Formats: sequence, C-alpha cells, structure tokens
Amino acid sequence: MNPKLFRGLTIVSAFLLAGSVTASTMLEKYASQMDQVTGTISKETRYEKLDDADQSDPWNYKSSFKTAKEAVEGYKEFSIREAEETFALLKNNNALPLTNKSKVTLMGLRSYAAIYGNSAGSMADKNTIDNGNKIFESLGKCFDLNPSMLATYEQYCSTLQWGGFSFGATPAQYTELTVTNTVPELTPSELSSINPDYNKDYQAYKDGTAIVVFGRPGGESKNYYLGSDGGTDVNTTTGNIMCLTDEEKAILKEAEDNFSKVVVLINSTCTMEIEELKNDDKVSAVMWIGYPGSYGFEALGNVLTGKTSPSACLGDIYLANNKANPALQSFGDIPWANASDFAADENVNSYLIEAEGIYQGYRYYETRYYDVVNKVLGAEVASAGTYTNEDSTIATTAGTWKYENEVTYPFGYGLTYTTFEEKINSVRIDGNKKHATVSVSVKNTGDVASKKSVQVYGKAPYTTYDRQNGVEKSAIQLLDFEKTGVIKPGEEETIELHIDLANIASYDYKNAKTFILDDGDYFLSVGNNAHDALNNILAMEGKSKSDGMDEEGNASLAYRWNWSDFDSNTFRYSETGKEITNVFSDGDYAMDINAFVDDNKKVTYFSRTDWNGTFPKAYAGLSANEKLSRLLKNDLYTIKTKEDTSSIKFGDTSSTLTLADLKGASFDDKRYEELANKVTIDEFLTFASKAFHSIEKIESVGYAGNNADDGPGGSDTHYFNEGSYQGKAYTDIDQALVANSTKDYLGTRTAPSPQNLAYSFNKELAYENGEIIIGETSLILNLPIMIGPGGNLHRHGYNGRGGEYYSEDPILSGFIGSAVVQGAQSKGTLVNIKHAAFNDQEINRSGIAVFMNEQKARELELRNLNAMFTAKGKPAKWLNNDSYENTYNMNALGVMTSYNRIGAVASSANYAMNQTVMREEWGFEGYSVTDFTGVSLKAAPKESILAGTTAFCGFGSPSVSYWSSEALSGDKAMCEAIHKNIKYILYSLANSNALNGVNSSYRAYTVMLNTWWRTTYTVSIVLSSILLTGFAGATLFFTLLKKKEI
Repeated sequence: MNPKLFRGLTIVSAFLLAGSVTASTMLEKYASQMDQVTGTISKETRYEKLDDADQSDPWNYKSSFKTAKEAVEGYKEFSIREAEETFALLKNNNALPLTNKSKVTLMGLRSYAAIYGNSAGSMADKNTIDNGNKIFESLGKCFDLNPSMLATYEQYCSTLQWGGFSFGATPAQYTELTVTNTVPELTPSELSSINPDYNKDYQAYKDGTAIVVFGRPGGESKNYYLGSDGGTDVNTTTGNIMCLTDEEKAILKEAEDNFSKVVVLINSTCTMEIEELKNDDKVSAVMWIGYPGSYGFEALGNVLTGKTSPSACLGDIYLANNKANPALQSFGDIPWANASDFAADENVNSYLIEAEGIYQGYRYYETRYYDVVNKVLGAEVASAGTYTNEDSTIATTAGTWKYENEVTYPFGYGLTYTTFEEKINSVRIDGNKKHATVSVSVKNTGDVASKKSVQVYGKAPYTTYDRQNGVEKSAIQLLDFEKTGVIKPGEEETIELHIDLANIASYDYKNAKTFILDDGDYFLSVGNNAHDALNNILAMEGKSKSDGMDEEGNASLAYRWNWSDFDSNTFRYSETGKEITNVFSDGDYAMDINAFVDDNKKVTYFSRTDWNGTFPKAYAGLSANEKLSRLLKNDLYTIKTKEDTSSIKFGDTSSTLTLADLKGASFDDKRYEELANKVTIDEFLTFASKAFHSIEKIESVGYAGNNADDGPGGSDTHYFNEGSYQGKAYTDIDQALVANSTKDYLGTRTAPSPQNLAYSFNKELAYENGEIIIGETSLILNLPIMIGPGGNLHRHGYNGRGGEYYSEDPILSGFIGSAVVQGAQSKGTLVNIKHAAFNDQEINRSGIAVFMNEQKARELELRNLNAMFTAKGKPAKWLNNDSYENTYNMNALGVMTSYNRIGAVASSANYAMNQTVMREEWGFEGYSVTDFTGVSLKAAPKESILAGTTAFCGFGSPSVSYWSSEALSGDKAMCEAIHKNIKYILYSLANSNALNGVNSSYRAYTVMLNTWWRTTYTVSIVLSSILLTGFAGATLFFTLLKKKEI
C-alpha cells in the first residue's frame, strides 16, 4: 500500500490528539464554568479523619435542612412569607381585599408573561416557576379566572421563547418580551386577531374584578432611556417609556369598560410614571409588586384575598415625569470627546458627572417643597425643562415649581387594609450628641390585623455657614425604621428605636473637611412617609396649609432640640480611630471633576441657594486632559526590581501551621503572620487570578479550594440535587425534581428581588433572607463565597439593574443590606458586597468614570455601604435581648468592587476607596475581588494589589507581563501589599464555612468526578492516540516495505 495515505492519516490523527489534549486542558481549566453551562458536577469535596487529637465539632456551621425535601419546603415557606411583606398598596378605593374564589379577569400581557425576577443578576428560578408557580397558576388557586382571556394570552405566548440565555442560569422570561426599548402589549384589536372569542366570557365575569398587570423588565446590563431615546414606537403622556403607553392605556380602558372593579399591579422595579393611575377614578386599586420571585404570586394571592394585609412601603420616590429628575439630567452614554485616543485595553469610554449632589431622589423634592412653604426667595421659580406641568408633561416655558405636580407617591408611602395611630412616647438625646432614643407606640385603629413600618426621620439646620461653604442640607432624611409584628384591631405595640446621630451629620468638603453638626434647631419626626414626616416638622415650626403645605402636619409627631455650638469634632473620627477627612476632593483619587478641569469647565453643583440657577446639566463633550488621561490609562505605578525585600517572608517551610489551625481566629491573631509566611508569591498570584465563581486552592496552608457563585438571590448555577448536609449528599434528590421531569431540579433563587425586600422595611425579615437565601445556599451547595448582597443606591429609576439593589436611601438600603450580610454570615458565608462603589448605571458600566463631590459620596453611597460593612442597624427588638447577643458581631468578610471607575481610576485601584475608607476608616479586613475583569489592564492589577485587592474575577491567563514572582519580588511595596493581602484572604476563609467540616483532626480534599465531557475528551485522547500509533506504525512499515521492494 502507498505509505502516503498512512502518512496523511498520521498527520490527521496527530491533529486530533493535539486538539483532544488542548480541549481537555481547557475543559479542566474552566471546569466550574462547564458545570454551570451543562449542569454537570465535576468535583466533590470529601472529608477525612486524620486522628482523634481535636475533639471539637468540625461542622461549626450547620444547615437547618438535612434533606432535599426539607430544603425545598423551607425555601418555599420563607419565600412566600417574605413576598407577602413586599407588596406596596398605593391606592385602594374599597376594592381590596377580594373574596376568595371570586371572578377575576387577568388583563395585560404581563398578566400571563409576568416578570418574576431580573433577567440577569437576582434571577428567579425558572424550574420552580415551571413547577406550577406561574402567575396564572398561583392566582388560579385563589380566584375563578376568565378562561377565554387566559387562553388568548396563552396562544400568543406559545409562539415565543420561554427561557433563553443569560449570565448563569436560564432566566424565567419570554426572550422577545424582555426588552427595554419598547413595551410589549396587546391591544384589544390585537387580542381579537389572535382569538376572535377573547372576550366571550366578559358577560359572565363583568361583576368581578379585572386585574391588569403592567411591567418593565430589568436586570444586569439592562438600561432605559428618557424621551425618544427610550424607544421610537413608544407613545406616552410624558414621552417616557416608564409612563403607560397607548397600548397599555387601551387595555386599561377595555378593563374599565367591561368590569365592575379594576385593580392594577405594577410588575416593575424601575419607577414607572403612574400619575394617570392615581388620578383615574375607574381604577379601584393600585399595588406595586416589583419582582415577586418564584413563589411570589402565591403570596400575592394571599394578600389580594386578605389572608395577609399588605404592609410594604416604597423605598423610592415615584415621580409624575422622570425628565424633571435632577439626577437624570446627566446619565447614559456621555463619551469622552477624545475616547478614540486611548488603546482598547485601557477601557476608556465615557464619564458621568452627578451634579445633583446630595439632592438624589426624595431629598430634592422634599427639600424644595420645604423651601417653597417657607417662601425662600426663588424656590418656586423654575426654568423651562426643569419642572412638571399639572398634566405630567415637562414645561416648555419658565413657571412655578409645585410639589403636587412633581411627585405621585413619596418615599416611604404604603397603605394597609387597616388604619394606625402613632404616638411619640419619649425622646432622649445623648449628651455626647452621638445617639438618640425614640419610643413610639403604634395602635391598630381599624378592623384588620396587620404589620406596620415605623419610620423616623431627621432634619438638620441649614445655616449661613452652610450657604457660605457649599454644605447642602436635605430638609428631611430617614434616620431609622422598624417593623411591628402583626397588631390586632384595638391593640398596640411600642418600639424603642436607637438612632445613630452620625447619620444626621453633614459632610463639609470645602472648609472643615469632615463631618459637621451645625448650631441650631434639630428635629426628629415620625411619619407614614418622608413627606408626612416633613409636614409634621413644618407643623411644629408653625406652618399650615395657609402657608402652602399640601396637608396639615401633626406637631405631636415631631421633636425639636437645639445645639448651640458649631461642631466639627464629634464625627471627625471613625469607630476605628481613623480621622475622616477629604480623600475624594483632590489628588489622583478625586471624584470631583473640578479637581481636574480648568476653571472655564468647572461643574456647578446643585444648591439650595439657587434651585433654578444651579439645576444640573449633562456637561457633555469633555475631553480627557493630560491629568485625566494619565489616570484613565490604568498604569500609575512603576514596579521596582532591585529593592531589598528580604524582611518579607514568602514560602516559609519551617512552620507546621495550617489554615484549619486558625479556624475562627480574629484578625489580630499573630499566627496569621506565620501562616501567611508559608504562601509563595506565585501561589498568591495563581489564587488571585482564578476567582471566577471559584476559590483557588492554597496548598502551602492546606486549603483545598472551593466553588463559589453569584448571588444575591441564591445560587445562579447550582441546584438542590447537588445539596448535602455536613458533607453527605442528599439521598432524596427526587424530592427536588420539577414535576414530570427526570432531569430538571429546583433551585435556591426563590425569593423576591432585593428591592422588594427593602420595601418591606423589615430588618428581621432581611436577616432571615440572608440566613436562608444566601447562607443556607452557601452551606447546602458548599459555596463559601456568594457574590452579594447588592449594595449600590438607586440614583434614579432608569437603571435597569435597580432590582438587584435595595433603595435610593442610604439608611434603608444600608440597614437592610447589613441585616442580609449578618444573616448570611451567621451561616458562615463569605459575602461579597457588590459593587463598591458608585455603580449607578449599566450603560458603559465597564470603564465609565463616575464623578461627584465628596459630600454626595460620603452622605449617600458610602453611608449606605458603611452600614453594610460594619454591622449597623441591629433590629430594635434584638437589642438587650440575650437571645440575639451573638448576632451583628462581625464586620463583612468580603466585597466585590465595581466595573466603573471611581473618579478616573479603576475602582479596585482607587486607594482612597479601598484602603483609606474601607480598610482604615471602616476596619474592613476581608477578601476583596474585582468584578469580571480578569488580570487585565482595565483592572489596573498592580495598583489594585497596592490598594488591597485580593483577587481578580477571571479564569487565570493574565494579560499583563508582570504577573510572576520574578517580576514582583524586587519591589518592597508590592511584596508588603501581597503579604498583607494574603492575610486578608486567610482571615476571611478561616472565619467562613470554607473550613466547615475541617479542624486539626479532619481534612477536606477534592475528588474529580466523571462527567460526559470528561468521558468525551478521554475517549477522544485514547482513540486518537491509538489511531496515531497505528497509522504512524503503518506509515513506517509500508515505507520500509517500499524501500525493500526498490
């Protein structure tokens, strides 16, 4: 035979073998990602007893669920109970509650294709929803649903894709309807074209209720735009996509014309413009349901039928027209004029100047209202385009600013099925100015049992000093909140709130350069919402409707005291003893754009001294000058090569310590130094580069490594069939199967959105959410790191990812987030609070440079994050209660930094944020990981290490040249930072459930399990090796044979 044939086959076999080996290498490198995509389980952690020396229980964190059945039932019970407290009743003209089994017609496309959770990030578990929990299935248990209408929507949706692709898990959504540039809705004529008999049951159901559902989808990387930019085929009263479209109004009119009562549900976490619904007499009730989660519509049925009274309150202000929102004057894609001058890997695109300062959300609207009532010169004067007309359109000529035209529902607003009467029993202000104690009684004066939020607000004086030094003051701000238990009619409950007065202090970045307390009158007020609380303060100040108030206030629900001296010392130092002073106002790490630009390009920040003249604008068209360009390039530090680093130990083999020996040890335990000495620079670099949903092993300290996963609503990519209890796999995983399926298992992402949770105003519920949705998920699925909770504020309602975060207010967001962190950490979860910091939009989220003045940074986002990091906001009922003595006793163990830049510097490399604020001011000692940057220039890796970053979310394969011990070992600062970062890693792991099942006498080890893709590449390698050997042998044989014949 011709040897050329076998030579060709040999070459082909060699290529097959090389390809198979390469594929095996890549598959093993990305094994955890393959598991997520394909649903396989490629490795398992097992535990081995070494000796009897350590008699302590190695399982110091214990799950409450020993079986899959218990877990599934436990998650369901909690998720329903949580959801019941997260629906905000906004309007109710005696329409709700409905009678059980009453006739209901579901209308609006979202009444069939509901939004259960985010499209990415905080997704609801599709498998659970498919297990009999879709909106019409859940509400069908409570009501007699109109079948022809339901069948019409079903027919339409049958042509759409249910599921699709997203980050992590399969989303519970119809792909074609999950869009942000239009609003999918079917008009009556379109319904008729789908099914001419869609309305055949109207007559039978006319005396019942039409439940109309309007929604807007959201999620990671989702964005909305104002006006015509929001969608060319969107026609609304306000011109904005958040307002009801013509198509939605058509289906609403159909409901009003044909049914006795109309109830509208708002299925959105973006703040829709619903002034028309508020003023429509034919709309009987309006309820905000947000994204209610996998079991949320069962909970909704309980609320709609009165089994549970609604008790949620809005955690964001609802505006008649978002175009007049100061924050929305600057958002979206605002590119640097010279962005093209930068290399692609420098990741330079756009900027965001938040010129509204502290006047974000309700702080602006309530403060301007206060100034109007007080006849402050110019407070009513508004230029064209900056205020809203009575019909919710934006004014096109100069005129008069009116609160009632601007605000549909204020922050904190929410109704119940009953009425309450609140009373301030006592107020005590501590002499050191740091704390206040407020006792409030809440009496149910109606006839339905219900819970109620208790909201305490504060007001600080706005003085001549403030006006002269650019210190802005909100006329009202939330200081604390609690939630009562269920109060029966005629009964009352008393709550004593302990208020941290640091939250009423103002940051003076121009003169004192720290937090100040002005001399003058201060107020505390209890109110049903922010506007109500402010009216109570105005009443105490002697104001009434005759002065321009929209409602009379109740002075008995306010308290006044006076501090006679200006004070810049009480809150000058943090709890760690670190002086709090300017770090974001000038220098490389500044967030104030005015620190970088010439005088003729300075930004004017929004001010009470001139509401109209300082109204924000976009400041578009800026070029990055030389100072900014140097920072934007992400290359600020030059690595030294010849410094003496001999005093810094790496790779020490003399110690016998392992990570297990420091299980639960505090950060100041001197053994961490000895343990850190054992780790080599290369080990750290490997660990740091492989942090995408995994925790890399550290062999020198005996740590075997673990998987990790994205949150904050549970595991994105793991399911109950992978569950275990104390190292032993669940034996009843069939209990977690989706009905009529042999391969689809229920997941842990069952609760409502984080925004829903915040609207509950319930810290105890939030703690339980942390315990179960994050903590139990971490234990059951052996995922020590869960990336969450989300810790950014809602700057406005157009960030499509808002549902993953809590609120516009730093106290509501901070205390709810703190409760979630503490609940999760009670189960040993190494939380990663995300995203630190200032992730205010998804547009150009990677690379955008975010600018603001230091007062805004300190009083809003950082006040919010500080609460989450430092265990603030412990529930009032838990204080001085021995049962809760061991709660809220540990600062957060981890953080994920943001894609956006903080100022001009990559967030993970901003030393002021990561080192000065987080580690020095707040005392953070934990794990800090970037968002999905990998070790690339856009993360400024060397600068990030110097700033305290411990890991980079990526797959390894660094794209920078210096990622080796040879390159870094001659730089003393780098070596010191690496050594310190190793200690942060070891401490956070030692105090998490990463060491569950491990102590001095037990070790954990990883076993690789067979999967179909491992089998595939193994078979491919074996077969291609056999073929290569055979064909190579044949080539040699026939070549020799041919030579012999010659």
